[in-house]
Amino acid sequence: MNLKISISPFILTCISLPVNAQKNPDKPNIILIQVDQMRPDHLSKMPELMKLANDGVIFDNAYTASPLSQPSRISIITGLYPSKTGIYGNQTGPISENMRDSTFMNKLQDSGYYTALIGKHHYIDRWAVGIDVVEKDKEEIKKYGFDYVIQCLDILEHFPNQDKTENVDDYINYLIDENLYNKYINEYRNLAGNGLHPLPSRNTEDGFIGSKAEEFIFEYSNEAPFYLNVSFIGAHPPYIVSEEFKKTIPEKTIEPILAIPDNNLKKRRAVYVDMCVHIDSYIGKIVKALDKKKLLNNTVIIFISDHGDNLGDYGIWDKRYFYKQSVRIPMVIYGNGIAGRNARFGSFRSKALVSTLDIYPTILSVAGIDISNSNRPGRNLIDIANGIQSVFRNTVYSELGTSVMIRSAKWKMVYDPEQGGICYLYNLISDPVEKNNLAGVAGYENITSELTNLLLSRYITSFQSTQIKEQLRLQKVRIQYNE
Repeated sequence: MNLKISISPFILTCISLPVNAQKNPDKPNIILIQVDQMRPDHLSKMPELMKLANDGVIFDNAYTASPLSQPSRISIITGLYPSKTGIYGNQTGPISENMRDSTFMNKLQDSGYYTALIGKHHYIDRWAVGIDVVEKDKEEIKKYGFDYVIQCLDILEHFPNQDKTENVDDYINYLIDENLYNKYINEYRNLAGNGLHPLPSRNTEDGFIGSKAEEFIFEYSNEAPFYLNVSFIGAHPPYIVSEEFKKTIPEKTIEPILAIPDNNLKKRRAVYVDMCVHIDSYIGKIVKALDKKKLLNNTVIIFISDHGDNLGDYGIWDKRYFYKQSVRIPMVIYGNGIAGRNARFGSFRSKALVSTLDIYPTILSVAGIDISNSNRPGRNLIDIANGIQSVFRNTVYSELGTSVMIRSAKWKMVYDPEQGGICYLYNLISDPVEKNNLAGVAGYENITSELTNLLLSRYITSFQSTQIKEQLRLQKVRIQYNE
């Protein structure tokens, strides 16, 4: 399949070509643009991204494998649910070497791709650890399948101490080199309460990430195709944005659902919009860089978030829930060969149930890598966009800790044995905003039983199988049981 894509600026001046990287005009470049904690209802606030979407595919029913950063991000790169990776929450890594070696990035390397990460990874959790991640983690992160790495932690994760000996990443080193370090640490605490970042856009974390991605594209001269993961830290809290992007009027934000009275709610939601717009400006620069380098027509771009954000809805300022605001994500694919490209009526919006687990087989398929024996639950998003019925699914799942969500076309149920079993049941047709919890309500026993059986069947088939030599005996057991 001949797919194409587009993206933003930054790379190193001299990139060493890995020994297995070879020129291959049939393989497109691949760019995965990730954001953190973005809701899909904010896509319309991002005009540069929507330009891509208008020539690509928007998946309206995309779900994260877990509504929390580390388990979600590990699931994306491995193509496995948290119950398989063992990463159930933040600060629970790292994954095993065998699992790490089977990431799609390592498979891309084996297929001749040059691979780069610019921004946040969260494959290893460094919250409040207080180390220089450039010194301690760069070589370890490369083992996940990267030839080139620029790391940027979350703001409150890398906020440095005065002596500059702790929580240092490539971004903090950049601020030191640009003589911006003192301004950053001295003004942050005074301005953050007003939703303001102490530095201009180009010097913020996301400005740094976007500029480095843009530079990568402009300076890339290797013959091998590249995979570039541009991973912004926004729109993750703290909700702050540089002054030139702080423009949204709080009263014009999306109305909250069942919110608790909060004088700052709409102000924070307004800054959240501005953070998305800020990131979008760098997506536009990435696309222009690809176009100027004449790479856009041979690049596939995928845009996703690791999870959403309740953003005050239901009185919640967190993502660790299965409400659609936190478990649904924005997902856009752009590139030649994808359904909807050059469509008469603009972008193609797919209503299919899809998952972040689908990123794994999709990227490998785009790269021309055989996935038939990958033993992964994900589906190729390109096939789904092209309407191949055999890859469509009837249900999609998400996991967090001991909780699991199952969502069908009509129903959503959340089950947690540590909280008594069925916690939530919503009819998504009559109650799309999920206000009326039907768990335990008389008259819904049949659908509850049906969804519970689907959950049970999925977990048994995920962890148990029958050895070939035992199949005949097992068949006898089943016959006797049925009799």
